[in-house]
Amino acid sequence: MRRQDRKVTDIDEIKSILNSTRIIHLGMMDGDYPYVVPLHFGYEFIDEVLYIYVHGNHEGKKFDLIKANPHVFIEIDGSDEALVSGGDIPCKYSSVYSSVMGRGTVTYLESIDEKVHGLQVLMDHQTNRKFAFTEAMVNSVGVVQIKVVDYTAKRRRQLEQDIIMPPLIK
Repeated sequence: MRRQDRKVTDIDEIKSILNSTRIIHLGMMDGDYPYVVPLHFGYEFIDEVLYIYVHGNHEGKKFDLIKANPHVFIEIDGSDEALVSGGDIPCKYSSVYSSVMGRGTVTYLESIDEKVHGLQVLMDHQTNRKFAFTEAMVNSVGVVQIKVVDYTAKRRRQLEQDIIMPPLIK
């Protein structure tokens, strides 16, 4: 990481970035080209290892690619993004942001108990609620666990002198 001053290592701050958003960008290989898809996700730390859960239809490109190559890349943007004005100097523009990025290995979950756990983690992150899942519900979706083998987190905070630009609306 080039900007060591923006590196985030505190686990609580990393969790705050993860908690600030519901969308992950999951990168997979599709032949010679990357394939990236935005997904809802849930996460947990087990023995200081980050695990991410996503789900989807059993059939489709995403799971076909995961089954062919379980090595993936994750990218998560925190919700604190804002454009910082550079005034009349275009190269002085910047952003307030936070992100978590990393490499992971995917396991396609097979057992009902594993899938229920993954879905519980996902739904708790998305809604802050616990749900009951029937076997039919669980069998109707594919659930994967991503063990994030290494990751980095970054944050550029808003400074007092920053002039924050309004959101882009066209």
